[in-house]
Amino acid sequence: MVKLEELIANEENRVLCLGNEAIARGAIEAGVQVFAAYPGTPSSEISAALIAAAPKLGFYAEWSTNEKVAMETAFAASISGVRAMTACKHVGLNVAADAFYSFMYMGCKGGFVTVVGDDPHCFSSQNEQDSRWFGVSANFPIIEPSNPQEAKEYLKIAFDLSEKFEIPMLLRSTTRISHARADIEFNRYETNYREGEFEKSNRFKCLPALARANHPKLLEKMEKIKEWLPDSGLSTIEGPDNINEFGIITSGISYAYVKDALLMLNRDIPILKLGIVSPLDETTILDFAKDKENIIFIEEVDPYLEDRISALLIQNNVTPKIHGKSSGITKRYHELNSRLVAEALTKVIGEEIVSIDEIKQAIEETKEFIPFRPPLFCAGCQHRAAFWELSKVVRKNEGIFASDIGCYSLDPWVTDTLLCMGGGISMANGFARVIKDKPIFAYIGDSTFFHTGLPALVNAVYHKANINVLVLDNRMTAMTGFQPNPTEEIDIAEVAKSLGVEYVVEFDPYNFELGKRVFEDALKHEGPSVIIMRKICANEWWRRMRRKGEKIDVYQVDPETCIACGTCLVQYQCPAIHWSIDTNSKDKNYSVIDPSVCTGCSVCSQICPTGAITKVED
Repeated sequence: MVKLEELIANEENRVLCLGNEAIARGAIEAGVQVFAAYPGTPSSEISAALIAAAPKLGFYAEWSTNEKVAMETAFAASISGVRAMTACKHVGLNVAADAFYSFMYMGCKGGFVTVVGDDPHCFSSQNEQDSRWFGVSANFPIIEPSNPQEAKEYLKIAFDLSEKFEIPMLLRSTTRISHARADIEFNRYETNYREGEFEKSNRFKCLPALARANHPKLLEKMEKIKEWLPDSGLSTIEGPDNINEFGIITSGISYAYVKDALLMLNRDIPILKLGIVSPLDETTILDFAKDKENIIFIEEVDPYLEDRISALLIQNNVTPKIHGKSSGITKRYHELNSRLVAEALTKVIGEEIVSIDEIKQAIEETKEFIPFRPPLFCAGCQHRAAFWELSKVVRKNEGIFASDIGCYSLDPWVTDTLLCMGGGISMANGFARVIKDKPIFAYIGDSTFFHTGLPALVNAVYHKANINVLVLDNRMTAMTGFQPNPTEEIDIAEVAKSLGVEYVVEFDPYNFELGKRVFEDALKHEGPSVIIMRKICANEWWRRMRRKGEKIDVYQVDPETCIACGTCLVQYQCPAIHWSIDTNSKDKNYSVIDPSVCTGCSVCSQICPTGAITKVED
């Protein structure tokens, strides 16, 4: 992570930073005055950087309770005449979509930019949604950078365009841009922040009659942007102008893959790189394609450019042969890379990649040296303790278990469904209507409880659903980088009681025996119950203790007492524990606890059947 003093230094400089941090710097250079967001990988570092910078520079930034709240907060600032911004991941944009569509009809005054982080290959997401389609369905201008430096500059352009055309803008990033590190050129900036001023107008009321009048105005704005695009410099053509056999149309990170692939192939082919993908720069596209025999589309994830530009070419009687996802040279799922793009190009241009077999061989040869690391709970994670306790009271085939999005989605023992933020409680409501012979559990994190869990819990109380809601409260939004959330200020137990939940219990998940009793009692209760398992994230607690220099209790295994049953290592799966070999008896395995990883949660000592695990006294 870039240092805060480097991020906010008001001077010409070059700084090594993440793509997301470059975007944050772009917002600072653009003069953003209000920023609001909910954390979501791969966009979280934008928010972390701006929230850290805000007190130093004098603008406002917040972690909001969800993406819809964040977008509405920022938009209100924008229509008050100041520059405002929000950031989210692709599925977070769905949460904000209710407001998102209507904002387009209203337009804005101060520049308003939404940064969305798409996640091809589902590195940290439940789907590969391509957010570019919002540009079609919502008439939303989308600007798409191809590298971190461009992301910073494009964000400033997005603010300028938003104010020029009085229209909200979207900047689309992807995981490879957001999490790439690059040497970024920083520029000086002004901090002439001012008070907002809201002028009352029917323009900002989404009543049917007003919406009908605003829709044609939105379409006119998009047409004006389309007319402006050819001279904007955002559509660039490079490569030889005397080759008509092939042409490549691309945008975003796919452009970088194309450049690498052409180097691998030692070929020079004309490229049209689109900086804005909604609306399309039709003039430049038609001029580029009119004399080409073959047009190759390289993009991820969907054939967004391919479908729309193919239709445009047909409408204008421009008829090159089209190659892309429809012809199968690239797939409609997962992310691309330079090798995949090179292979795709060879299918069209008819050449072989000399080095490709060597690359494949090198990959195969190194596989055996790369350890398999499936995602799992961290050492001492209270969620592991919670699910272990639950699995001992209710076996997987004895209950229905609906999960949510968060660290707890790593549960290896009982989870049946995993959908989206807040989906666990809602789906438990549905299960309760049709399944009467099994207990039904929903689990949700503390941050997600406030994000979208509350409406689902209200529904469960109102309809008297016989479900058990587990709130896994680790005091922060841990999976996306330990961001704060309302749990520190608002008591979840009191909220649940105020909604009418009669059975509300809160306990420490490290207390294994108490946990089992609570689950057993909850199963006897008719109607919704809320069980809050509260313990600060073990990783964050460990870091705080280390920073303070305070003693951390760790545990050890007595090799003489250990019977190598695997309860702590194979079943409980704590990563602080591994197998060792007794040096005196080569065939006797026993568990060993790594003191540099152990957080002292004590659960392993509670579940050990022989009492072989004890606290280190010295």
